[in-house]
Amino acid sequence: MTGSYQIRALVVDDSDFFAEMTADTLSEKHGIDATAVNNPESALERIRAESFDCVVSDYEMPEMDGLELLRSIRQFEPTLPFILLTGRGDEETASEAIAAGVADYLLKLEVVEDKQYGRLANRIENVVSQNRTRKKFESLVENSPDGIAQLDTDGRLLSVNPAMAEQLRGERTELTDRQLTAVMDTETATARIEATREAVETGDPVHTEDTVAGRYYSNQFVPVDGHRGTEWVQLVSRDITGRIEREQELQRQNERLDQFASVVSHDLRNPLNVASSALDLLSEPDDETEAEYHAKIDRSLDRMAAIIDDVLALARNGQTVDEPSVVSLSTIATDAWDYVETVESELIVTDDFTFRADPSRLRDMLANVFRNAVEHNDSPVTVEVGTLTDGTGFYVADDGDGIDDGVDDIFQMGNSTSEAGTGMGLAIVSEIATAHGWTVEATESDTGGARFEVTGVDPV
Repeated sequence: MTGSYQIRALVVDDSDFFAEMTADTLSEKHGIDATAVNNPESALERIRAESFDCVVSDYEMPEMDGLELLRSIRQFEPTLPFILLTGRGDEETASEAIAAGVADYLLKLEVVEDKQYGRLANRIENVVSQNRTRKKFESLVENSPDGIAQLDTDGRLLSVNPAMAEQLRGERTELTDRQLTAVMDTETATARIEATREAVETGDPVHTEDTVAGRYYSNQFVPVDGHRGTEWVQLVSRDITGRIEREQELQRQNERLDQFASVVSHDLRNPLNVASSALDLLSEPDDETEAEYHAKIDRSLDRMAAIIDDVLALARNGQTVDEPSVVSLSTIATDAWDYVETVESELIVTDDFTFRADPSRLRDMLANVFRNAVEHNDSPVTVEVGTLTDGTGFYVADDGDGIDDGVDDIFQMGNSTSEAGTGMGLAIVSEIATAHGWTVEATESDTGGARFEVTGVDPV
């Protein structure tokens, strides 16, 4: 019995005694629901009328031998597993049986005289299990949204599933045995044939991406054992047009945003510089009121400059990191700390962590987290940087007052509880993390302060 499903087997033998004894033994001792018939015609009638998982048949029968029975069955049940019991163990009979498509064969005398019914039961379970696995695989291939084909090293299509036929804009029956160069553009076909040969030669899967009829595909060429004397691969071709178009649109949006931010910041910096210069040229305030106004203007100009810097950073740091470098957490953290006016606050790096990142953007990310800790606490804080215990990333924690309960999403642009803040610092942190493919989350540190955990990091 395979799993919880009871196998149904049909035993065919012109000897009533052997047929009944075999069926009874398989049923009573091996959990197989076996039925006995004593001639091939009765077997054909039962198979047409009922559902069986396997046929066990004698080879030498007077009206129709076992292989003739198999050929008759194949006309209406092309995949039903068939085990042949033969009284002759010569190579000619074995070769003929294999060529006819038997799933397995055994010497009948071994089963009868040595009472190897357990061996026969195991063979039945094996061929039925293999047949079910094959059917499941064929169903997956048939119904897969991915294009699947068998392709040999000469570029010949051995078979295609419906999705592949749709990709190639042809009928399955017409595409089988055709050359790939005849059904798609020569350049793409040649590249796929070369990938097929590479997969067969190396024995390893090969991945490529290409376009067919204006659509983008990701292709996997998986080498398979020889097929009728040829070498071939299983080609799985997935339509990634939607993903590519989204990436292209995102890239265009990033470029437009970067251009917009650059133009705006440039146009704002000029009058800002003029105002700053004019303020510097003003004479010293004569009284306390003028000094207060002077200080307000100076703070406002500094805030405008900070906003401009943050807008540029937000626009540029959101772009995907395509070519990360190997970086050291301790080195980048120390550098980033120097970028921040930390007054009497202290940085502690508990351990080192080597991973892949854009050094410049990682430095900006850490600097913004450090600045957030320093500026949102009235007293000096100790900031700790270290590796997460599971090795999936790193953390930055402080011993300050913690995250304000009144803020719903601290990574949302504009959220700030500090008068000196622009509300963009943690939004920049989130953008940089996303650009790397990381995830950043805010929680409470062991001392009640703020703790930021960055996961999804690619360690080295």
